[in-house]
Amino acid sequence: MTLEPYAKEVRARYDAWLAERDATKSFTPEQREWLDRMAEHIATSMEIQPVDFEDGWFGQHGSLGKAHVLFGEKLQPLLAELNGRLAA
Repeated sequence: MTLEPYAKEVRARYDAWLAERDATKSFTPEQREWLDRMAEHIATSMEIQPVDFEDGWFGQHGSLGKAHVLFGEKLQPLLAELNGRLAA
């Protein structure tokens, strides 16, 4: 058994999740960019929480407020789903 780098595992899980969600039809390009960044954050930090939107790339692109504009009431369930599926 070979060990894969964690980030590579997360990316593979994320790609599978996107395929299941038919992401090109389910999300706008801007939402996809945010989702990509969320997946990257999970790959480096093991999870993503609302507080994580205040710094770094997210902070520079509108923080948690922008995430709420983009995803609305689906943001919290989406974060839980991404954490559960990608960080597994």
